[in-house]
Amino acid sequence: MDKKILTYKELQKIRAGENDDALVSLNNYFPTAIFCKYEKLDMLPWSGNHILIRESIAEKLKKAAFNLQKIDKTLQFKVVYGYRHPTIQKKYFLKQKKLLSLKYSKLNNKELINLTHNFVASPDVAGHPCGAAIDLTIIKNGKPLAMGTKIADFNNPEAIKTFYKKLTETQKLNRLMLRKLIMDQGFAPFNGEWWHFSYGDKEWAFYYKQKSSLYSSLSLTKKEIYNIINKNKIKSGV
Repeated sequence: MDKKILTYKELQKIRAGENDDALVSLNNYFPTAIFCKYEKLDMLPWSGNHILIRESIAEKLKKAAFNLQKIDKTLQFKVVYGYRHPTIQKKYFLKQKKLLSLKYSKLNNKELINLTHNFVASPDVAGHPCGAAIDLTIIKNGKPLAMGTKIADFNNPEAIKTFYKKLTETQKLNRLMLRKLIMDQGFAPFNGEWWHFSYGDKEWAFYYKQKSSLYSSLSLTKKEIYNIINKNKIKSGV
């Protein structure tokens, strides 16, 4: 089992590709098995309560959710993040970089970028701005399964790593169940955060030994995002 956490230098080697797969609202895909709710509110001004991802990824997640409910009908995926606007990603990265520059004042800019990426993905290699990454967990009757930490709880950086050694047996098995269900559909894991998976971004390309990604960053206007959501509502009959 690959437990490696990729570095910025490794992801830089991957060429950025784009296959024009459309963004869609995940909220309308298999709602009985996929529950969508932001826990981080930074995308609300852009997309409201809609979590956006590439259409191919929505279909893959739908298949994974179907397999999840084969295990137990009361289980659902809870997806808390998908597409992130590049301006938000850049803001987080620069903020973290500034904080680290104060602590590690002897590092040059290149070294500082490499270090910052370990905490916040550099915008040029990040999966969320491509609409290619999802943050999710499994819930049962509306309550999260024990995973050892909450999603995006960075109080203990070691505990959020997928293979954290101090997990209970139940927590370990739950993380592995989530990982298997998602990876069976071709997603790549990010072992630095147990809840983060991607398909078609540079992380995915490196993991599966591809020379280029399927998707590139999308800098959409609010009007474009509104149109995406509206079309998806018409398509799904909502």
